[in-house]
Amino acid sequence: MRELLSLLEHELKSGEWRRSGSAAMRIVRLIERLQAFDETTHRPKGVALLGVLRGRSAEADDLLHRLERQHERCDELLAQIKGRLERSQSGDALDADAVENLVAEHRRLLLDHLDKEDTALHSQTALLLTREEWAAVVSSMSKAMRARRD
Repeated sequence: MRELLSLLEHELKSGEWRRSGSAAMRIVRLIERLQAFDETTHRPKGVALLGVLRGRSAEADDLLHRLERQHERCDELLAQIKGRLERSQSGDALDADAVENLVAEHRRLLLDHLDKEDTALHSQTALLLTREEWAAVVSSMSKAMRARRD
């Protein structure tokens, strides 16, 4: 996900998308790649883990709630960005500053989300799950990812 964010940032910094419809659509395609990766790889892992952690502690539940809200907001931001860029292809004026602000907000929020997963969620997992439970979670993650690909 971080790599796709970097590609998106690089494409935005080029500035070409402000002048060229095809360049703007490259950003849309990058967003779609980010969404597809999230849907097929990142989210299935989270669903498996969150299901096992939920209810184990108030601290874990609070963290899970915050992560879910962040994820929802990231989804909303991507939809807004795509919508603005796609509408500009239909003749609507492109508010490039608004697009840049939305992308910056999404990037900040997603990086914070990923950092929380890497630190706080990892800590909660280590604290609350036994080795056997963790092995079961990993197995269910693998199954969920295979099912999404098939």
